[in-house]
Amino acid sequence: MTAQSLAFPQPMSQQITTLLSPVKRRLRWRNIHSRTAIGAAVSGALCLLLGFLRITIDWPETTAPQTAGLFAIVFCSGILLGAVWGIVERLGWKLAAAEVDQHYGWKDRTTTALQLSGNTSAPLARLQVADAVNHLQTVNSVEVVPLQMPRAILWAAGCAVVAIGTVLLPNANQPLKAAVTVRSASVKEAATEIRDRIDEIDQLAEESGLQPLKDLVVRLKRDLTKLDQPDAEVRESLKTMSAMQQKMQSMMSELNIEAMDASLADVADALDTASAFKPAANSLKQQALAKAADALQNVDAENIDRTESRPTAEKLSDAALSAKEKGLKKLSESLDELAESVKAGDAAKTAEASEKLATKIKTHDLAKSMNQMLKRKSDQLAAAKTKFAANSNSEGNGAAADATGLNLVKGKSDSQSGAASRKAGAKAAGNIDGEKTRLDGQKQMARLTGQLTEAGDSDKETIAGEASEQQAQRLAQEAFTKYQKMSEAVLEHESIPPGHRQTIRKYFELIRPEPGADESAR
Repeated sequence: MTAQSLAFPQPMSQQITTLLSPVKRRLRWRNIHSRTAIGAAVSGALCLLLGFLRITIDWPETTAPQTAGLFAIVFCSGILLGAVWGIVERLGWKLAAAEVDQHYGWKDRTTTALQLSGNTSAPLARLQVADAVNHLQTVNSVEVVPLQMPRAILWAAGCAVVAIGTVLLPNANQPLKAAVTVRSASVKEAATEIRDRIDEIDQLAEESGLQPLKDLVVRLKRDLTKLDQPDAEVRESLKTMSAMQQKMQSMMSELNIEAMDASLADVADALDTASAFKPAANSLKQQALAKAADALQNVDAENIDRTESRPTAEKLSDAALSAKEKGLKKLSESLDELAESVKAGDAAKTAEASEKLATKIKTHDLAKSMNQMLKRKSDQLAAAKTKFAANSNSEGNGAAADATGLNLVKGKSDSQSGAASRKAGAKAAGNIDGEKTRLDGQKQMARLTGQLTEAGDSDKETIAGEASEQQAQRLAQEAFTKYQKMSEAVLEHESIPPGHRQTIRKYFELIRPEPGADESAR
């Protein structure tokens, strides 16, 4: 066979890939099926896990169709990701050649020819490639790569069926949610009362023109729509009411009423120094803010005496510094401006600064009224919330919902203990000290009778007299003699040199009191 007889109209590598194309296509389809099945199995296992979590832990409030829809989204997402994985995964010609060799038992004939097809300059290589091409013409791609259903599909289907079955089971907090379902009448009554309070706040906001109060009304109305929703729950409704009450309290704290009152008290002391400002100062001291503002607007700055301007300006500067420390920056600026104009003796600037201060006082008067109104409305909202919780009863057995929205039968607690108290009956049994503490239990208790005997305590009462004194002396002497003998016996049995033993005996004789020492001392 010559080289010319081995010539092909196409390059050898292209002929091999052309013959392997059907095999590679079926490999691609098989890979897509396999990866899709894996994605379905993983998503099915995830749905199964979510299903068990739903029936074992506190699952968010959803209906059965919503939960089933969630599982469907998770399952389809896994299938889609698996299919994309199978499409984009790279499958080379070597894999197709290996499949052919393995199916027909050609011992790497096709794989070797594929490697040699790029360099066929050697006659032996051309012969080997030509032989592989002849064999590949008989290949049946359907037999080489059969498309079968992956085993993972069965696992995925089983997980999906079980996960959907868990939708029909009650979740962990379903009894609780059933116990806190609010009757529509209670919701409507509470929402109506709260709506009346919000309307009153809205009316004040329109009259005052204060933007913060208008913003508060918008937020409260947004929360009110949550109470109008059907199938409301005690817990969620109470949370909404608490949030509305918190917003009102936050608004009151932002007004900083107490700090402003303290600063205006300093302003009153400062203005009281000048006779022209005395009407405004007296009104501020009496908490008549509207009168104080009118007095400042009508102040006659030209009547401020030069002897009063300096101390008045100094006190106004101190009041401005105190207001700045309290976080009242705008009030501090107005007081500084008034202090400078008073100090300079400029009547026009003093009148202008007084006008600005009067505006601040009027604004505070309005804010103070608004704060009092908000406090009343907040208290009314709290009362409505308490009434709403008391009227909320889903079980029909007189159980009332507490502040957190949980129903408890009156007189019962969810934290009762059946164990007996260790303190019960302690004093009734004569234990006036109660249960001993750790330190009290270690104390040594003893009864002292005053009798020097070896027999211990005695129930006999001894009357002091001459006979008793003699008996006591005799007992003391007997005890002394006994212990002296014991000490002598110990001294004799110790391995002490004779000289040392004599020294010790002499020492104890010297320190021993004489028998008549007590009588001579008396």
